[in-house]
Order: sequence, then C-alpha cells, then structure tokens
Amino acid sequence: MNKVEKRILEGSLFVYLSLVIMNSIKFSSLITTIGSVGKLLFCLLFIGAVILLVNKEKIKIEFIRRKESIIIFSLLLIFATCYILLTGSRTNMLPNLAFPVYFLFYYFLVKLILRSIEINNKWDLSKVIQFRILSVFRKALYINFFFWFAIAIVGRIPMFEESGGFGGFFQDEIHFGFFVVTGFLISLYFRYNDTIRDTSYFNLILLFMYGGMALFTSRNAFLIILVAVFYYFIISKIKNKFYRVFLFTIVIIGVNVNFLFQDISEKEIIEITSGRYSIWVLAFEEMFARGFLILGNGLFNLNDIILKQNQGIGLYYLDSLNSLSFHNSYVELVAGGGVIIIFFFIKIILKTWKSLTTINRSIVASILVGATFESFLVQPFMLIACLFYFIIIINNTTVRVRIKKDSKENKNRISTIIQ
Repeated sequence: MNKVEKRILEGSLFVYLSLVIMNSIKFSSLITTIGSVGKLLFCLLFIGAVILLVNKEKIKIEFIRRKESIIIFSLLLIFATCYILLTGSRTNMLPNLAFPVYFLFYYFLVKLILRSIEINNKWDLSKVIQFRILSVFRKALYINFFFWFAIAIVGRIPMFEESGGFGGFFQDEIHFGFFVVTGFLISLYFRYNDTIRDTSYFNLILLFMYGGMALFTSRNAFLIILVAVFYYFIISKIKNKFYRVFLFTIVIIGVNVNFLFQDISEKEIIEITSGRYSIWVLAFEEMFARGFLILGNGLFNLNDIILKQNQGIGLYYLDSLNSLSFHNSYVELVAGGGVIIIFFFIKIILKTWKSLTTINRSIVASILVGATFESFLVQPFMLIACLFYFIIIINNTTVRVRIKKDSKENKNRISTIIQ
C-alpha cells in the first residue's frame, strides 16, 4: 500500500473515534445524533468498501479465536430473534444486529493496516500494529479533548453535574470518566510498551492530565487506573506465579474479612455500589425464574423487562429511567446469551492472556475489573471497549506470508510472523 492508502486507514480510525466521542456529547442533540448514527453507518460503509473494493491479500491474515467469536455472535442473534418472535418487541433489535458490526470493523481495520506494513521476520507485528493503531487513538483523543473543551468553555456549557461530579464536555461523569481513563491507559502504554517507549514531556503531561481528571469523575474510572498501575508496578514484578496468586488471594480474603467485621448491611452494600447491587439481584432473580441463565434472550431485552416490572415501587432510581443498564458487563452477557457466552468469553481472554505483554496485561486486567461495575463490554463502540477489543483482536491475529526465493530449497517458503 502507498502512503495515501495508509493515511486513509489511519484517517478512518480517527473519524470513527471522533464520531464515538460525539455520540456522548449532550449539549447538542444534533452532535449526538451525528455521532450515534454516524459511527454505525461509517462502520457499515467501511466494511462494504473492504469487501467490494479491496483485492485479495498476498498474505493470509486470520483471527485465531474466530470460532469462539462466531459462536458468541450467533447465539446472541439467535436468542434476540427468539425473543422478538415470542414477545413481538423489536426495541433492541438494532443493538443486537449492530453488536458484531463493530467487531468486523475493528478486524478489517487491523487486517488492512497489517497489509500496509512491510513484512520483516525480525519484527513482532502484533507490537508494531498495536503501536500504529494506538498512535492514532492517542491523537484522536487529545485533539477531540482540547477541541470540545474549547467549545464548552466558549459556549459556557455547565460541566458539573447536580451531584457535584465533573462531567466535562460530555456533561456526564461516567462517560467522561471512561474518556479520561482510556486516555490514561493509552498514555501508560506509550510510556512503558516494548516497542518504542515515549518518555517525552508531552506524553507525561497527557498521563497526569487524564489521571488527574479521573479523580473528579466516576469512582470506576479511578478504580481502573488504580488496578492498571498496581498490576504493572507491583503484581507484574512478582515472577513466581504462586506468589502472584497468593497475593490476590490475600487481598480478596482481606476485603471479605473487612466486610465481615464491619457487619455491612444489604442497604449499605446498595449505597456503596450506587444501587447496582439491587439491579444485579433483580437481574439474576429474573434469569432464574425465566430460564435465561442457561439460554439468554439477546442483549438488553431483560433490562426492559426488569425496568417495566419494577417502576413505581420506589426502588432506588428506576422510576426516573427510560432505559435500564445493569452496570455490569458480565451480567449483561449472561442475560443476553446465558452462561455459555461467559464460558467462551473467558476462554478467549485466557487464551489471549498468554501472548500479552506486561503493559497489555495491565490494561486488560484493569478494564476487566472496571467491567464489573459498568456495561461497556457489550457496547463495543465505547472508547474503553474499543481499546480493549483492539488489543484482543491484534493479539489473536496470525499472518502467513509466501516468500519466493531464488534458491530451490527456499522457494515458496511459508513464514509465520505472528504466533
């Protein structure tokens, strides 16, 4: 590929990320709509263009975990279809259909950027491709950060919520928290990655800027940063696997003992989790009652059932909601596709974990912990989910290149570059 094509690919990622950011901006319904509709439409156009216009590869690029991924996507669509046929409700049909579209976009983008790199047996292409993609990711974040902050300041748009949380130009502390924590994780990657470490003052400023702002947003954003830093600087330094497991066990026991001695009531747990515990209990009770724990019913359908059944009974903030999130990615996955979805999801993570570098493990571990308190893993267009799935896809991609040599013994030799 020539330089123009490379810039088109990088520009495509930049445009997509900008549309994702626009989707969360609340002070203008027009901007929100452009982001909401634009990001999905852009993905569909990109995928269509790749299928119709791009020539067949001279190199064979494969996604290792495609079987597990196909099972996950297929089951979610089957369960969502069954739900529609049984209830007649098509409210969540589009989110279920769009779910695999974003993954296809990420995969095709990774695939095309891989094609644009000159193959060299001495390179670890997974590291090279991740460095290139996250370079565009970092640029898109800080350009949009400064641009939308300038618009918000000039337009005198209130950036603090009524609760006192700082929502930034999103006017939403949770979504803005995900924005800054994604920026922090990417800056942390550039500081400590194994390819080219960026020790510049600019990257350091971004690291502290995003990290500092996270303190004033959601608690989950701060938790994700804390886990990433703790894993990279402490857990990863323990070489013995037994000691690493032992440390995690001690932490878990310590937390449980602390809860036990404090005699925390269910009401206090609800307050600590900002009402999430009540929603989780309702979700699992409904799943057991309807048999959804085994089969699932498609993404977000159980959410609507629980919201409809429990509005008007004075349960936390449900009375003020138009739509309900479980605020837990794993509960959302079980509700959507049953325990079998969780099984294949965990399998993909465990298989990928072996090939991850230390900094990637820190990022993935922190996001997986944060997913316990938010549903972003079933919303793959969210910035932090984009980062997570790009890392998973890149580190599960193999490239096989047919290299023709003059010598007979090397003719048509197949060289495996990744994995």
